[in-house]
Amino acid sequence: MKLINYLFLSFLLACSPASQHKSSDGGMSVAPTSITQQGAISLYAVDINTGDIVLSHHPRQRMTPASLTKIMTTGAALHILGDDYRYQTRFYLRRDVAGYSLYVLGGGDPTLGSSRFEGSKSKVLFRELLSALQKAGVKSLNKLVIDNTCYTGMQQPSKRLWEDMGNYYGAAPDGLTYRENTFHLELQSPPQSGAPVRIVSVNPAVGVGFDCMVLSADNKKDSAYIYGHPLMDTWQVSGTIPRNRTSFTIKGAMPHPGQVLARELKAYLSNSGITVGTIEKGKGMHADHHQWLYTHYSPPLSSLIAVVNKKSHNLFADHLLFSLAQTQGAAHWDKGVAALEQFWRDRIPDFSGTFYDGSGLSPFNALAAVDMVAVLQWLYQYDIKGVYKESLAVAGVDGTLRSILKDEAYQARVIGKSGSMNGVLAYCGYLTTNRGKTLAFCIMANHFTESYSEIRSNMEALMKQIIVQN
Repeated sequence: MKLINYLFLSFLLACSPASQHKSSDGGMSVAPTSITQQGAISLYAVDINTGDIVLSHHPRQRMTPASLTKIMTTGAALHILGDDYRYQTRFYLRRDVAGYSLYVLGGGDPTLGSSRFEGSKSKVLFRELLSALQKAGVKSLNKLVIDNTCYTGMQQPSKRLWEDMGNYYGAAPDGLTYRENTFHLELQSPPQSGAPVRIVSVNPAVGVGFDCMVLSADNKKDSAYIYGHPLMDTWQVSGTIPRNRTSFTIKGAMPHPGQVLARELKAYLSNSGITVGTIEKGKGMHADHHQWLYTHYSPPLSSLIAVVNKKSHNLFADHLLFSLAQTQGAAHWDKGVAALEQFWRDRIPDFSGTFYDGSGLSPFNALAAVDMVAVLQWLYQYDIKGVYKESLAVAGVDGTLRSILKDEAYQARVIGKSGSMNGVLAYCGYLTTNRGKTLAFCIMANHFTESYSEIRSNMEALMKQIIVQN
């Protein structure tokens, strides 16, 4: 829908009682009902300084928020853990008659082996560990023991879709998360459409088999999905990829990241002159019975929440949820969502949000626009160092908001977060108007039948009109 048609339709619809709202200066504001003809809309915008309601449309209607959930998770984590909080992975030695054993005690670091941060890369971690072993005089290891028991309970959340669990964006947290729990599946498609696709390689090796049912297609879309969970020996891959591709890579959720870490570490140490025997899985250890060797620290939490909010990183967000659970005594999904809900209920009167994960990947999360705006108002007030606002995407510039409000007149007028999944598109954050007002806003659309591009265009036009009229 073109902008001029949108504004004209907004003016017509604004005459209805359900859509008519006054801005703080008494001027007529836009009509949210024109964003989608058949879907549901929840919208709320408030002046951050005066508390005046600028725009409101079904503000208490609970909606599926998708990745707007990350605002809740990162905000709670920042205020509970602190902006300089760092995850720790500890390495211990133990010596007996058989020789030295190296114990790797996971601490739930989501960045271990990640290429996003220089200090977290595998080569840096392994180099530091090698240096510590050499200083300790260790020339061989009888066994390498990996321990991820800092996380307990079921690995997968109960309210997540089956089609999400085996793909990289649905990777679940692990006490020894490694390489962002992601593996690469290289596929090859024949020249003709509708023919079977074959698997060329799996990198890194993840210890499960694959049954490939993917077909070639006469388009350029990646429509292949990986299905599996850590207790399955054989995973399935189905859907389609473009035809006539000698190499086409899709990404999956690594089922046993600690094992991958151990195999890569063993190979590195062996190539560096320290032989390694068997790899074993630990079941919890008492550090006082071992000799401390080395501790690896993650980047500070301020850097992690910037990745979560700007890039909408699901795994990092769910790790933060587990960290909230650890403050309550045990790290698992149920305690994490309980801690998250309780944090915001303690701070926001009549908070109605319900969560099943920390990333928003579960379609069963529920949130009203008035809840989201209240959280944004609270964060704005208590973000003393500005760390939280710095973590948000900037419209027309970076992150998940880089493709909206790119015109010079509107660029950087919104900082915030987007959220999307099947039948869901949402935006929230802080908006600066032409008159210098700062608004906290949230707009969510659910169950629409229009294309995402049309809904996005309509929402963008709404944001522009709020900027101009206020």
